[in-house]
Amino acid sequence: MVHAVHDRYLLEVVEQLGLCPFARRSREQARVHRPLVYDDPATPERVAARIAAVVADAPDAEIILITFVRSTSALQWEHARPFDVFVKQVRALYDELPVPTFFMVGFHPRSGIMEPGEKPPRLTPDSLVPLLRRTPDPVIQCVRAEVLDQVRFQAQQASHAKLLAEAERLDPRLVAILERSVQPDSSLSADIARKNFEGVAQGDGRERLEACLVDIHRNREQAYAPFWSTPTAP
Repeated sequence: MVHAVHDRYLLEVVEQLGLCPFARRSREQARVHRPLVYDDPATPERVAARIAAVVADAPDAEIILITFVRSTSALQWEHARPFDVFVKQVRALYDELPVPTFFMVGFHPRSGIMEPGEKPPRLTPDSLVPLLRRTPDPVIQCVRAEVLDQVRFQAQQASHAKLLAEAERLDPRLVAILERSVQPDSSLSADIARKNFEGVAQGDGRERLEACLVDIHRNREQAYAPFWSTPTAP
């Protein structure tokens, strides 16, 4: 039931809207793991140990989505910012263990929602990111460092090829110079944020994104209702 609800977010939001360049490949190769946490309250020590256990049991894991599904656990982080603090604590404890490196970020049902008195930030690729992280339940996304390195390298290769093609168009003599140059670096997170901004920040893309998120949260309430009372999602 929980995974069915989160499947909608992963497939309809992350994959169909093209928000992550490697999510679909990792899923199709069965390298995405989604342990559920019911601990009440969850502690950074337990969660860090749980992630390490998943890595030990599945050495080829590329993405681990620690999902906190019990309503009382969700209330442990009624807002996204305390959950972000919790994620930092988990990351610090995990990094002390003799385990492969994973980068971690928090996703939360209220991610990007303004608190009373706050003014909405100017719409930029960075300010859009919290909206994209509005999962049905609190989730810690853990991505293996090697995966990000591989995607970053591919982005660098694509950027360099694009640069050479443009040089060929302007002056073929530039190609020989550029081929011997250091390949341009690519900030993967900035590239992804920019692509997502172009696709869903405004217009039809934004409408589709927000409608999908609202429907997924409504689906969560309906699916969980027979089992426990949950706070109403925005």
